[in-house]
Amino acid sequence: MRLIDLIKTGWAEIWLHKMRSFLSFFAIAIGIATFFYTLSVLSQSYHNLGKAEEVSGKGRIDTEIQHTLSLEQYEELKAHLPEGISLSFVTDRQGLYGGYYSAVYKGQKLYNGFIVGVMPTWKDSNFVYKLEGRFISQQDIENKNKVALLVVFPNEKEKRRLWGTSGYEDNSHVELREFTKHHNLLNQNIVMQNESFKIIGILHVPSMQEDYRLIEDRDRYPAVLIPYTTWLSKYSREKGETSIRILTGKESTARIAAKSLTSFLRSRFGPEEKPNIEFFSDKLQTELKNARKSLNKMLFMGIIAMIAGGIGIMNVTMAVIFSRTKEIGIRRALGASRKDILFQFLVEAMLLGLLGSCAGMLLGYIAVLHLAKDISQMTFAWWVVALSVLIALITSFLFALYPAWQAAKLKPVDALRSD
Repeated sequence: MRLIDLIKTGWAEIWLHKMRSFLSFFAIAIGIATFFYTLSVLSQSYHNLGKAEEVSGKGRIDTEIQHTLSLEQYEELKAHLPEGISLSFVTDRQGLYGGYYSAVYKGQKLYNGFIVGVMPTWKDSNFVYKLEGRFISQQDIENKNKVALLVVFPNEKEKRRLWGTSGYEDNSHVELREFTKHHNLLNQNIVMQNESFKIIGILHVPSMQEDYRLIEDRDRYPAVLIPYTTWLSKYSREKGETSIRILTGKESTARIAAKSLTSFLRSRFGPEEKPNIEFFSDKLQTELKNARKSLNKMLFMGIIAMIAGGIGIMNVTMAVIFSRTKEIGIRRALGASRKDILFQFLVEAMLLGLLGSCAGMLLGYIAVLHLAKDISQMTFAWWVVALSVLIALITSFLFALYPAWQAAKLKPVDALRSD
C-alpha cells in the first residue's frame, strides 16, 4: 500500500475508536507537554545568556580591590596588559558608608543616590542604555571636569528592588523619571554635596524585560556618573574600593590578562594581595549549569510520561491486532506482504504519536504562559517543535514495533482460522 493509503486507513481506525485513541495518546501528550515546556525554557535561557555574552564583551574579567587607584596607575596597568584590551576602573559608591547624596536642580531635589566615578571605557561592557546627550570623554578625565550623567529608571509594572532604598523603589525615582519627561536637563547644572556639576547626558535604563544582562550586572542602585578623576579629587578616601574590569576581546587571552593584573597588584600592594578575579565565561557556565539543573527533574518526569504513553500505545496496538486478526489473514491471502502489515500498524501508532505531540505542545505552550518567570521575551525555537514531534514519533514507533512485527509474522491460514 502507498503511504497515503496507510495514513487514511490508520486515521479511519483512530476515528472509529475515538475514546480508545484519546486514552492512548493522552500520556504521550503529557510527556510532550513536559518536554516542550522544559526545552522552551532551556532554549530561552540559552538565548538570553547568548545575548548577555554579546553585551558583556568577550574575554571579560572582573575584580574588586580595597584600594583607590590613580590615573597614573591606570596607565601603568594598561601597559602591562596585552594590546587591544579595554580597561575600566569604577570607584567606590560615595554614600554607601555615609548616607546618600541629594541631587538638587534649581532648588528642587531630584532624588537620592550614589556618586560613581567611571572611565570612558565603562561603556565598552554592559552598555544597554539609551544615551541622551554624550558620555564621559577622555578630556573630562584629564581635566577633572565637573560633569555628570543621570541614571534614569523606566516606568514598569514590576518594581525594582534597589540598593539604598527602603524596600522597593520610592517616589523620588518616579519623580525623576517624570521630571526628565517634562524638563530638558541636558547642559543644566545640579548640585551634589555643595558641588555643582553640568549634566552632559542621561542614561535611560532598559526595562527588566528588555535587559539581557546577568542579574548581578543590572542596575541595582540609583546613581549619578562622574569622571573617575573628578571623583578622586572630590570624594576619595584613604581606604576605598575600586572595581576593575578588563575586556580582552578573546576568551583565550583572559587568563593571560588575569595573571598580568595579579602581578601588577602584588607589585603595588605587596605579595599578600590576592585579588578575587572573576571570569565572565565561568559565570555563564554556572548560569547554564543552574538552568539545566533546575529543569532536570521536569525532563525526568517527561521521560516517565513518555514511557507510560509508549506502553499504552503498545497495549492498544496489541489489542487492535488481536481484534483484527481475521482482517490481517484476509489481506495476507489477497497478496499483502509482511511489510505491508508491519507498516500499517506502525503508521497507525505513529499517527497517535503525532496527535499526542500536537496536543502536548499546546499544553506545553499553556504551561509556559502560566508558569514561566518571564514570557515577554519567550521565543519558541523551531528545533523545540521539531524535537517534540520527533520524540513522540520515535516513542510510538519503538513501542509499536514489537506488536506490529508479531502481526506481520502471522500466517494467512492461522489468521483466518482465528475466532
